[in-house]
Amino acid sequence: MFAAIAGAALGGVFAIRHVAATRARHESECRALTKALDKTVRARSPRFFEGIVEHTFDREKGRCLASLEYHYKPCNATLLKKTPLLCTGPDADIAIYTFNDGGASPLFICERTYETGEARCTESVYGNDGSLLSSREFPPDQFPAIKAELIKPKP
Repeated sequence: MFAAIAGAALGGVFAIRHVAATRARHESECRALTKALDKTVRARSPRFFEGIVEHTFDREKGRCLASLEYHYKPCNATLLKKTPLLCTGPDADIAIYTFNDGGASPLFICERTYETGEARCTESVYGNDGSLLSSREFPPDQFPAIKAELIKPKP
């Protein structure tokens, strides 16, 4: 009887350690994916000024989520001449991405133009194979609640 109790206790300890190791691995992988995505996005824009990068592993859905928020410098004459299309882009954007086999897919994107006060937000829905099924616009004032729901602050 004592051996059975000891065996069950030992099995429980190993199970707890396995779960903790799996969570730590998911967190580490998610952090690495988020860093790589951030580095890629920053490298594409000479207008980059500042950014806020967050990530979380959604255990319920078994996926990594990354939140990337960027603010850009206004275009100067040189940049306007060199990359005019880049200068027509937003002054700030924020997006929440999920990672799948094919790379990162944006779930929510909001873009803001300060001069006009315009903001536009889009939600995208993807199938199990990673293909875009649909997208819809939503009011920009809903984004903070959506982000708080998905990217919960770490305790």
